Amino acid sequence: TEVSQELRGVHRHVLLESLAEELPKDAFRFSCRISSIVTQPQGSSSIVVLHMEDGTKIKTKALIGCDGVHSVVARWLGLSAPVSSGRWAARGLATFPEGHKFNYEFQQFITADKRAGFVPLNDKELYWFLFCKSTSCEGKDMRGNTELIQREVIESLAGDLPQVFSIIVQHSDLSTVSWAPVVFRFPWDMVFRNVSQGNITVAGDAMHPMIPYLGQNECLALEDAIVLGQQFGDLIIRSKGVLATEVAGALRRYAQQRRWRAAGVMTCSYLSSIEGSGWLRKFLRDMVFNRLLYGGTCNNVIHFDCGKLPCISSNMTELENETNTYHQVPISIEEM
Repeated sequence: TEVSQELRGVHRHVLLESLAEELPKDAFRFSCRISSIVTQPQGSSSIVVLHMEDGTKIKTKALIGCDGVHSVVARWLGLSAPVSSGRWAARGLATFPEGHKFNYEFQQFITADKRAGFVPLNDKELYWFLFCKSTSCEGKDMRGNTELIQREVIESLAGDLPQVFSIIVQHSDLSTVSWAPVVFRFPWDMVFRNVSQGNITVAGDAMHPMIPYLGQNECLALEDAIVLGQQFGDLIIRSKGVLATEVAGALRRYAQQRRWRAAGVMTCSYLSSIEGSGWLRKFLRDMVFNRLLYGGTCNNVIHFDCGKLPCISSNMTELENETNTYHQVPISIEEM
């Protein structure tokens, strides 16, 4: 089935580097691991003290945890741990030095127990993936052994898929190949549990890990960033700066705005992943998702507009408390 939608594939490290270049160097941290989080009162507000696994200590006015599906920050907030979806995922980046000659189209192959596909990133690189049920992958925990992952995908898991998929996997850069269980968080966590507390919140997979069948995980993370920017931008315009006492309110409004949006996308993602022939599964997949949601609610997943960022001048971005002035809000970010 052909579906006409605009397609733009972007390598993750290119996206992260592009976003990072727009921020002060000391405003974020990549690949840092948190061992514990402590809040300390400071005047009429509070600061967050992060103890890192390497022994360093970071003090910050606002903590936005983007530390992935097993987020330490999410656990501190009281969000439940992600649960297994009953699937495993193999992923990788294929490189064709002379050019791959594929059209810029997303191609997906679906069988009774697998989903696989690929999408071009540029003229020479393609991203590929394969999801399989745990029953199909039983006993095949190959994490860390990239050559074994590649061989197993080609020789076993992709045996009933079009040959073009195996050819693409053969051209993988082994440093990009991965094998991991697919986990997700139940949508009602977004509704009934804390997404923010004081001057601490989460974004990206730390907030809303989900089964990636809709391809919206990173898009939802970018939405999080835009809404955060809106909240702090409006605060800067209204207060001519960012008062430390107002940070918690901005994060609370961000959490309220993202709560139902994330829960809706997570629900659609879960329903889109339902497989099998049991009557309840068929009802949820064929009646609820395909007939009721896909053309309406879930279609809005793709066409959602989270608004525009406010325009502010660089001399209005000070974070102030009663006695000190800080020239940016330090944000601790681990690579998603």
